[in-house]
Amino acid sequence: MPCKDTTALMTVRVDHRDYLIGYDYAKISCDKAIGSGQSFHQYCEGTPIRQILEWEFSQILQDLQLREEDTENQFLVFLEWSALRSALIQYLGREDDVDTEHFEVASVEYDDQEVQIIQVIRPSTDMPKIQSCFKRSREAAG
Repeated sequence: MPCKDTTALMTVRVDHRDYLIGYDYAKISCDKAIGSGQSFHQYCEGTPIRQILEWEFSQILQDLQLREEDTENQFLVFLEWSALRSALIQYLGREDDVDTEHFEVASVEYDDQEVQIIQVIRPSTDMPKIQSCFKRSREAAG
């Protein structure tokens, strides 16, 4: 992410059979969507959430055919995968190791159609050095 404010919000929607309907993942400050298009979203949509929790990240990269040199898209898919995984683990009340300082489920809402899980994602304390968008565009222009 190019700016310092990396706090994000993920809204996960699950049906009453525990199948993933979908999710939205965006930075809170600017409502910027996070992710490499819709590839990971489409990959897991309609899947039982317990099955999603069994997926290994390396297999997801292979299935999505992300090239090794495509590190930015790999990183963005990782952000989505780790946040979705954390939200689902907490929703199911499992004992898996989840960093609740980084991933915090703020609410779970039920209605006749779906379950909605709202998760706040705070920046990690060991984030890589962040370069401003302005500086990156200036360097790219050359």
